[in-house]
Amino acid sequence: MAVYPRGTFTRGTFTPLTADTAAMLAAFLAAHADPETRRMAAEPGAAERLIIRNTRAQDPVRDEFWHLDGRLRAVLTSIRTRRPDGRGLVNLVIWCPADDPEALAACLDQALTREGNKSEGTACDTRYTPLPGRTEPLALLRARGFRERAGRVRYRRDPAPLRAGEVPHADRALARGYATRLITLAEAEDPTDLFDQVAHIHNRCFGARGDGAGLTGRVIRAALSPPGSGLILASRTDDLAAYLLFTAGHDGLLGSECACLRRHWGSGAADLVCREMITHAWTHGRQAITAWADASNAASRRMLERAGLQLTDSFNHWVRPQTQP
Repeated sequence: MAVYPRGTFTRGTFTPLTADTAAMLAAFLAAHADPETRRMAAEPGAAERLIIRNTRAQDPVRDEFWHLDGRLRAVLTSIRTRRPDGRGLVNLVIWCPADDPEALAACLDQALTREGNKSEGTACDTRYTPLPGRTEPLALLRARGFRERAGRVRYRRDPAPLRAGEVPHADRALARGYATRLITLAEAEDPTDLFDQVAHIHNRCFGARGDGAGLTGRVIRAALSPPGSGLILASRTDDLAAYLLFTAGHDGLLGSECACLRRHWGSGAADLVCREMITHAWTHGRQAITAWADASNAASRRMLERAGLQLTDSFNHWVRPQTQP
């Protein structure tokens, strides 16, 4: 195993995102991130959305610039959450030019050292997420105590109308009185507490898995700002049961989130919102659908497969239990 003593890499300077530098971050991501993130960073309103996620009250996403010798070399994105068992979790993603592996390794090592010092004496795991198509400093991760773990999986459905046998439980939901509604950018200023209700579903579903909570209606509303985005809701009378949030990806629609409250499990509400997305994708430009899921989330994966999506890629995380200085 490679050995990386402290001081191996040159130390740079971290500076947090501010309202004055949000546009610079959006431009950096548009140039150096993965295709989906690049597209979203180039959309109108991207800087405002970055500010919102950095300033929300719970589970904020922290974006920081990493300068070395006065030059911007990388951006560190981190989010702190708490798992159901009480353990802390910090997720790290580093964005940098693909041809600058030295900056990636140096920024990562400095971030890990800093996280270790912050978490001394507390139960806090660290998770690093590699990016598709990039050479990662795997030897450094192993030397710092990380181990590869199942991460995320990507599914795709090629352009096609609804096929027989897909989302079979949607009819069950209709028979039980569930109905759907599509919210688009034109309706994003809805004055009711609808977006807060959607945020509540997100927090209940994703917070229970330790994958982040604390979203607000303001954040959900902001997610509809990019053109082509939409929010599909399933409800029975006034009881909101499930939602699916999507945006326009670089080669079709990207299903970024789908969640259903536990008391509506088995109702078919999740299949119903998926069916509406398939219909929307086909009738609005014959678009493909891409979606992500946690590799360990069997329920979400089965739902995607019922909707006719096929597994295309898997991307593992690197995890270090109990951050140590």
